[in-house]
Amino acid sequence: MTPIEVFFGALVVMFGLVGLVRGFLRELGVTMVMVFVLFFLSLVDPVVTKGIERLLNLLSVEAGADKMPLYTCWVHLAVVMVAAFVSYEGETLAFAGSNPAGAPGTVLGLMLGLVNGYLIAGSLWYYMDKYNYPISWLGFATERLSPLASKIVPLLPSSFLGQEVFLGQSMLLYLSIILLVFRVIR
Repeated sequence: MTPIEVFFGALVVMFGLVGLVRGFLRELGVTMVMVFVLFFLSLVDPVVTKGIERLLNLLSVEAGADKMPLYTCWVHLAVVMVAAFVSYEGETLAFAGSNPAGAPGTVLGLMLGLVNGYLIAGSLWYYMDKYNYPISWLGFATERLSPLASKIVPLLPSSFLGQEVFLGQSMLLYLSIILLVFRVIR
């Protein structure tokens, strides 16, 4: 099986190439959506966990405690994947204006595509790591992480950007506000 850091890097590069084609302003819209989704997930994480636990108890699912990390992980992964799909599909939340011409526009599109890849692929990896890689058929496991992968885990979006930086709030809140202001100012 491919090491998780190679899989992560390949996804980031793929999103970088997509950003290269789509352009800076459309990718900035995706960045805004993903930052809001990550902030939202950081707020509702305890509620999601309790909700899944209550649902499993209500449905009398056997071995509910054993399956709890699996179901919770799938819910988080689904939210991130749906948000990524919706933000890339169809009419997106593109920022107004026109992309810079030539090399600056190309480089900005590529860079923001790489950032979006980091946000999306990194969030998927973060939730897999948070719940101790419960989706076993993917072949990733905490005890088999390489030294490089172990160093990357603290730098994943929700752990890195979710740190409290000012007045007890995470960087995700401040990034969301900044991106919203940029969207409104045009």
